[in-house]
Amino acid sequence: MSGYSAPRPALEFILGLAAFAAGTVDIIAFAKLGGILASAMTGNLAFLAFYISRASFASATGSAIALVAFVAGSSAGTLLGRGREQQSALRWLLGVETVLLACAVALWLPTHHRNGSLSGDGVIALLAFSMGLQSLVGKRVNLSNIPTIVFTSTLTNIVIAFTELLADKRFAVPVDTKRQIASFLLYFFGALVAGFAVYFNARTLIFLPFGAAAVAWGSARFG
Repeated sequence: MSGYSAPRPALEFILGLAAFAAGTVDIIAFAKLGGILASAMTGNLAFLAFYISRASFASATGSAIALVAFVAGSSAGTLLGRGREQQSALRWLLGVETVLLACAVALWLPTHHRNGSLSGDGVIALLAFSMGLQSLVGKRVNLSNIPTIVFTSTLTNIVIAFTELLADKRFAVPVDTKRQIASFLLYFFGALVAGFAVYFNARTLIFLPFGAAAVAWGSARFG
């Protein structure tokens, strides 16, 4: 099955925006919604176990909601892409993700979204479901090994690539490694921007993942 055939710079731009969105979502969920991770389910699962062991049931509930919503989003993304040509599937995935993040904005702005509150849990569910959808985005393009969520294995791949380069005394970094580094750094940059927004108590920080997803969808739709 062939991959999405848009020019590669457009695809790299889309995947970079998706990685940026994931970084912002994780900081929003962690800093404002009770120590939850919305895209990194390995860490979120560890937090769930920790919160249960500490009887921190509000945070444990949030982590469980994120886990279930992420799984539901991945499943929905799989079904959404069935029978669709790759370009169409990518546009649908990004489009639905953008709508969900817009709903998160609408729920976030008029409420205080406290840890354990109904509105807070609703935002967690929307963010995690959207990240579940996004987990399918990287599988719908033909750029190998470029993640938009969960970067531990990406860091491992980068270390392996540079270790092999040094061992072989080569200095030409593979294109895939450059893309992996870019995606890794864009996740970090998204987290950094969201971190500053949290520090300055900017309620508009919820617009960060929505804006990134919307631009990615526009690039896929009109690019």
